Amino acid sequence: MLNLLILLLISPWLWRQWQRYASHQAQHEAAMLPFADDPAQCRRIERETGMPCLPEHLAQQTTLYG
Repeated sequence: MLNLLILLLISPWLWRQWQRYASHQAQHEAAMLPFADDPAQCRRIERETGMPCLPEHLAQQTTLYG
């Protein structure tokens, strides 16, 4: 019975941690950073992948998630 009570008390925290680390947004952003120096390459990567690559697009994307 005590185990069930403890599980119920920590369930919201576990759910929040799972949601936080289940997102791979930071990994995708880091994967795009090597292309950020070349705007033409960034535009091509954005067009092909649909993910933001240009620094201003990455900044816009992170403010939307934040």
